[in-house]
Order: sequence, then structure tokens, then C-alpha cells
Amino acid sequence: MTKQPTQALKSSVNSYLMARVHAELQREKVDKIQRHLLESTSYFADAELTGRRGLPTERITDPKLTYLMKDDESVDYLLDLKAELIKAGYEIKSVEGEPEHHYFCPALVAENLQNETEHLVIDSMAEMLGEGDDFRHKLLCAGLDKYKEFLDLAVKFVVNSPGFKPINL
Repeated sequence: MTKQPTQALKSSVNSYLMARVHAELQREKVDKIQRHLLESTSYFADAELTGRRGLPTERITDPKLTYLMKDDESVDYLLDLKAELIKAGYEIKSVEGEPEHHYFCPALVAENLQNETEHLVIDSMAEMLGEGDDFRHKLLCAGLDKYKEFLDLAVKFVVNSPGFKPINL
């Protein structure tokens, strides 16, 4: 007899799929704003930092390389980015008690939500399989590739099950 997904697993997969779409859309929008800002303003990599890593000191145009900026330039960049995000219609929440350049990036918030829903899927699948409470921890210890593979298999198990109806996005 083949097992069928539990309602908890179906619900967690639906939540994960919605969170994943949301995270991908937010990342795309925020990256576009970041790239535009980096292309229209000159921010440079910290020579001391890049020199130690064997990287060239050059103008930063890729959002993934903003960590290479000097601290003071990074603060300016984050404040400029915050202003651009607000102009684009985002409501930016600051971190209470922290400087103005500490705020919640919409893409990172969405990616965090996706990560939390991944945990729900894995925990629901583990419960259905009769695994212990520490299954997710053991899975992560087996490596990120195994974690992602298990998540992918759990999602496929649900979406390919008879009668599965995804929540309309």
C-alpha cells in the first residue's frame, strides 16, 4: 500500500510553493533596484580587503559584491538603497534601536520566509515517515545537497499525488 501525503504535508508544500514564488519575485525586484543604483552611482571595493583576497579593486556593479565596500561606503550604499526601495513602493521596516542603515530588506525577508516553509515541509514529511524530531538536523548534517534533494522529493511527492490541488497564487 502506497502512503498518501498527510494534510499537514500538503499544507506545508502549498505554503512553501507560495513562499518560494514570493521570494523569487522579491529577489528579482530588489536585485534590479540594486543593480540600477550600483550602475548610476560609483561604489568601489575596499583595496585592503580585496588585496588580501587577490581580487581587483574596482567599481562594484554586482549586488553580490557589495560586501567588499569599506564600512563608511557600505553605510552610504545601504541608505541610498533604502531610499530607492521606498521610491519603488516598498515599506521598509527598520531594526528597532539600530542605526538607520539597519533595516529589513524585502528580498531577505521573503527568502527567510521561504526557508521557514522549507522547514515545515521537511518536518511534516519526517513526521509522516515516523522519523524523530531531530530529522531536519540530521538531514542538514548530511549536507545541503541532501537537504535540497529531500525537500525536492517531498514537494514532488505531494504535487504528484492524486487529487492534489495547489492554492491559487
